[in-house]
Formats: sequence, structure tokens, C-alpha cells
Amino acid sequence: MQESNAVSHMIEPATSAADTGLWQRLHLWFDDEKHLGYTMVAPALILLILLVAYPFVLSIWLSFTDTRIAQEATGAFVGFENYFKLWDRTVFREKVIWNTILYTLGAVPLKLGLGMIFALLLNRPFPLRNVVRGLILIPWVLPTSLSMIIFRWLFEPTLSVLNYMLVGIGFDAIQWLGTPQNAIISVMMVNIWRGTPFFAVVLLAALQGVPQDQLEAAQIDGANIVQRFFNVTIPFIMPVIVVSTLFSVVRTFAEMEIVWVLTRGGPFNGTHMIGTYAYQQAIQSSRIGEGAAISLFFFPILALIVFFQLWYLQRRDD
Repeated sequence: MQESNAVSHMIEPATSAADTGLWQRLHLWFDDEKHLGYTMVAPALILLILLVAYPFVLSIWLSFTDTRIAQEATGAFVGFENYFKLWDRTVFREKVIWNTILYTLGAVPLKLGLGMIFALLLNRPFPLRNVVRGLILIPWVLPTSLSMIIFRWLFEPTLSVLNYMLVGIGFDAIQWLGTPQNAIISVMMVNIWRGTPFFAVVLLAALQGVPQDQLEAAQIDGANIVQRFFNVTIPFIMPVIVVSTLFSVVRTFAEMEIVWVLTRGGPFNGTHMIGTYAYQQAIQSSRIGEGAAISLFFFPILALIVFFQLWYLQRRDD
């Protein structure tokens, strides 16, 4: 027993000294701002690598293989064969590509314009302004599946409240999702409804940072409200406009939920986008390689858009 106690007394100081040395090293590590910054950024960096970088690199590799969910698939490297197959398909070349471009070019400018109008209105004082600022976020934060169920009812040809109002004022009922032309316009309207609050909130935050002294100086110099907006406000918030537009362009190009829930890409493939067509080929048809190629088809174009917008911001700062 005595020998045991003696051994334990000999071990405890060593352990305590080791713990003290460890804590001292950690203290010295975190005292360095550079080391502290690396430590704080590390969790986010790890998540980005696992959830963004790795899937992206894997999808690039899969797009060059014949990977399928089937026993006979080998996953062999096939080069650009998947991309050539896509271009040979009339549906992809004449429907998917043009629908995606039309959808993006039609929705993003309208979201930006409406968002700017709402931001300018919400930046002015009026009763219950803070309540309205909160309510405008509802379309953006509402779960997509729930809001699309509501819109499916609104676009329903016989029970639609929209058609009920149109017939009530003397117009004919509209087949909102019954024809390719009406369907693409309908899903674009839903995208605008859902994405406008994002622009409104972001631009509202930017407007609140516009220097009032510059606006007052321009007013003293004789500039009217329109001139002050385009010559003072817009140049000041331009970086926010560029970044938010870039985010919206990328997000709209990759749109899937709205179109898939409302139309499944129909009628007659009239509303298929890159996202819905990639899902159909990769998941429903088990062609993983082709689905990856579809999802990456516009990547070079998007990369160029990102590059030139970031180049513009850098040049503007310089």
C-alpha cells in the first residue's frame, strides 16, 4: 500500500506539469492573431471542403465517365462523350439551354428592379415600417415545397382563384401550366415572387449606408431626386448590386425546386431547366455521368460571369 501511494505521488506532479505545459503552448498559440484566425476559420474551411469542394470535384470526374446505377455500368473514363451526347439531343439543345437562358435573363433583371423599388420604399419613413420590412421576407423564407403547393392550386385550371377572378371580370380562363409558353412564364413569375425579397433586403441595407452629406450636397448643387439617385446613390451601392446580382444569376441558373414541383419540366419538355433535366437523367434514368455533365454544362459561362464581375469590383476599388 505504501509503495502504491509513493508511486501515485511520483506520477501526479509529472501529469500536472504536462498539462501545464500543454495549456501554456495553447495559450501562446492563441496569443498570435494569425494562429487564432486560422483556428477560427478552420471549421468553416473544413465544411466547405467536405460539402462544396469535394462534391464539385467529384461531379467533374463523374461527367467524364459512364457511371450509372446499374450492374452493367463500369464507370469507365469516356472523356467528353457525355457532353457530345447532350449536344446531339434536340431536347437539351433546343429546350433546356434556351429555357435556362430565358428563365435567368427574364427573372433576374425583374427581381433586381422590383427589389430596388421595394428597398427605396422601405427606406422611407411610414407607419409600421419595421413590420412591413419583416413581412416582405416571407416569400423568401417560406419553405419552397409549401409555397409551391399554394401556387399549384393558384395555377389549377378549374379551381384556380386567379381564373375565378379573371372570369369574374369578363376574361377567359388561362391554362397557366397547360402550354409551354404559359408554363415558362408562370414559373418565371413564381421565381420573381420568391427572389424579389432577397434583393429588397440587401439593397435596403446598402441604401441605409449612403452618406447623407453627399445627397445633401448634390441637392444644394441643384440635382433633383432622379439625378441624386443615379449620380450618388447608384455608384455608392454598385458593389452590393453586382454581388447580389451575381448570387441571383448563379442561383437562378441552378433553379430546380420551383420548376420540378410545378411542372416536372413539362408540358412537352417546355419548362425543363439545367437542374430539372440533370435530376431526370441522373436520378430517374440512373445516368449519373450524363447528369453530372448536364449540371456542369454552363459552368464555364458562369465562371466567366463571376470573373468579370469580380474584375469589375477590383478595378472599381483601385
